[in-house]
Parts: sequence; C-alpha cells; structure tokens
Amino acid sequence: MSNIEHDTDASLADFMARWRRITTDDTDDTAKLTRGGYALIGLTNFGERPVPSTRLAEVLGWPVSEAEALARHGGWGTRVEDGLITVNPERAPSAPRRHVQIGDRRFGVTGCAPDVFLYAPLVRPSLQLEETCTVTGTPIRLVFTPSGVESVDPSGAVVAMPHPQELDQPESGFDVEECKTDLDGNLCSQCPFYSSAEAAQGWLAAHPGGRVFPVREAWDLSFLREWRDRMSALLNLDT
Repeated sequence: MSNIEHDTDASLADFMARWRRITTDDTDDTAKLTRGGYALIGLTNFGERPVPSTRLAEVLGWPVSEAEALARHGGWGTRVEDGLITVNPERAPSAPRRHVQIGDRRFGVTGCAPDVFLYAPLVRPSLQLEETCTVTGTPIRLVFTPSGVESVDPSGAVVAMPHPQELDQPESGFDVEECKTDLDGNLCSQCPFYSSAEAAQGWLAAHPGGRVFPVREAWDLSFLREWRDRMSALLNLDT
C-alpha cells in the first residue's frame, strides 16, 4: 500500500474508493467502458497494429456490435473498417498536450494525466512521455515500463487527479457523444502533470476534492495496482 494511503483522512478514503469503483468495479457502467477503451489500447499496442473487432469482443465478453460501438465512439482516433479496429491518436480532434514514445513510434496524445497510469502498463516495451508544466514551463519527462516507473524528471513531478465526482455522468445515463466531443476539452485539459506539488496549488484550489500525487507514489496506489492486475489477466499480458 502507498504511504499516502496510510493517511487517516476520510476524504482520501472516499477518493480512493470512488476511483476503485470507476476502474475495477464489475457492476459500474463507467468501469465497464473504461476497461473496454483501455483493452483496445493494449490489444493494438496504442495503434501499432489493428485488432479484429471479434477479438476485442471476445476479451471483453461483449457482443461484437457492442465492441464496435465502443470503438466508433471512443477517443484516441479509433476507427472500425471491415471488422478491424485501428487506433491513431493523431486523428483525435483535440490538440495533443503531451508526446509519448513507444518503441520507435512517437506521437502526440490528448487525455487526462491520470489516463497515463491506466495505459502505460498495457503497452510494450515501454512508454516515454514528455509534457511541459503549464505553470512553470518546466519540461517533464517520464519513463514507464509495464512493471513500474523507470524515471521521473524533475523528480518532484506530480499528477493531478480529480475527484471522481467530476467524472460522474448525468442520471439519464452515459452520453457517448458528450464524452467524445466535450470530455477532453472540458475536463482532461484541466488535469495535467505538474513539475512540482507547489506548481499544482492553483489546480487544487480550482478542483475541490482533487488530489496531486508524486508520480512514483501514484503508480503504487492500490486501485491502480488492482487495475494492472485485472487488465494484465484480461489481455494475457506478460510483465
């Protein structure tokens, strides 16, 4: 367990419990969609190769039509053509906020900084990330392997994680069009990496209930460990 999680703060316990619900709870619709989207990242190695929609459906235990619908309405520039699903982040409508390198491929990506902890353990051989701190202008360089965080520069870099209540969908249900067109700009652009905890103080003031974690400690949060175990088994990944 992360040292952070030994904190007796009730609000922290609620924060962790809610993140666990939307990532690993089999009864939660958001968790189901999260697993589906990131399974696609793992199966394609973030766009390195296409994956048959039948394979995604098999892994998730979904009908093929449901797996294809997820891909059509998902992020990361996904497309479905002739039964094959492709991922190309450069097709995403929003401008990239960070750049990643996987093997010899380098490309820009959108999404929230916490997303990185969901997909970094699913790609091979490693993921290098570069982002500029919006407060200090400091370049942030991170290297992840499937088994952990290899390097963090600057060493005090932190990830901003909103309280999951900011991710809650309206009671009418999950709106895939809203997710596709608005979520990145309205929420994800506001959840970056920062070069230090001090640089993130303005973000904390603007996001009640949100937390910032040093990169290495974030990787070790219990709900992210559970996520890695679940997804590794689901995708039959070797670590």
